[in-house]
Amino acid sequence: MRLRRRERMRHMKRSVRIRIESKQADQVHVREASGELYDRNGSYYLRYAEPDPELGKTTATVKWDESHIKVIRHGDVESDLTFRSGERTPGSFALPQGRLPLECYTHGIERKLSDGLGSLSWSYDMYADGTYAGRIRLRLTIEEEQA
Repeated sequence: MRLRRRERMRHMKRSVRIRIESKQADQVHVREASGELYDRNGSYYLRYAEPDPELGKTTATVKWDESHIKVIRHGDVESDLTFRSGERTPGSFALPQGRLPLECYTHGIERKLSDGLGSLSWSYDMYADGTYAGRIRLRLTIEEEQA
């Protein structure tokens, strides 16, 4: 009986606070958002409304497991990016003006997490339509929402 309850608890959505730190060249952006965190089939899912006003009404979903991170955006901005340490992976970014093919070479992924909470960091080189667009470092800090 106890195991079943623990499994149900793992699948429950939890309200979380998210700190999103991005660094590209000498520009650093820090944003905060509220979201939901849940665990399903060995992967964690983090869903939140993008706090960046330039992205309009866009919902981001970050999915991760031991092998990769996937970031999917839906709404005013549509994108799909996958990050695997030491690999170059295809992705896309779509605006009303059209779709831009992307590729990301992931240098490394660092997980300092316990039950989905903590920090998730990665750095990657971005290629937009085959052209190098820069190195980006991201860190998500995920904490339980305080009531």
